[in-house]
Amino acid sequence: MSEKRKPRAKQAPKKSSAGGMLVGLFIGLMLGAVVAVVGAWYFTQNAPFKTDGRSQEREPVPGNDKPIALPGRPGGKPVEKPQFDFYKILPEGESATAPPPASRPPAPPVAVQRFFLQAGAFENPSEADNVKARLALMGVEASVSRAEVSGKGTVHRVRIGPYDDERMLDEARRELADAGISTVPIRVQ
Repeated sequence: MSEKRKPRAKQAPKKSSAGGMLVGLFIGLMLGAVVAVVGAWYFTQNAPFKTDGRSQEREPVPGNDKPIALPGRPGGKPVEKPQFDFYKILPEGESATAPPPASRPPAPPVAVQRFFLQAGAFENPSEADNVKARLALMGVEASVSRAEVSGKGTVHRVRIGPYDDERMLDEARRELADAGISTVPIRVQ
């Protein structure tokens, strides 16, 4: 005997969810715009520091019958405008003279010495970057600079510093030597 089967109900074709997503996105944007407009209106109407345009004069000080006079207010001192003289000088043009120079000659420039520690000079820039990275892992900031050396070509120097005095340079050199990094002091003017 054969079994009777129930006929399957026809299923509606599935709609793509892209249309529903676009509608949801549009509704979300509209709601966001409405909230922004309502918020802006609310905060402009209820501003906490809003003044109503009336002048705010101070109350009299107890024991004193006169109110405190504020500059630019009735009963106060008038505000004086600043005086500028540059517009009087400019039309004179070339005839305007500079103040005479000081009688003593200027001091000669002092040659400032700066100290660096050089951790290496490499032909291969990746080797210089490796040393710089090793120093960075130790918490030491170093820089790599390129230089042309006669007979060797381009070298990449790894330098630490600058240091202002030799005492600081020696301390840093000792710390690096303890960590296994040999350095050479460099003096630059």
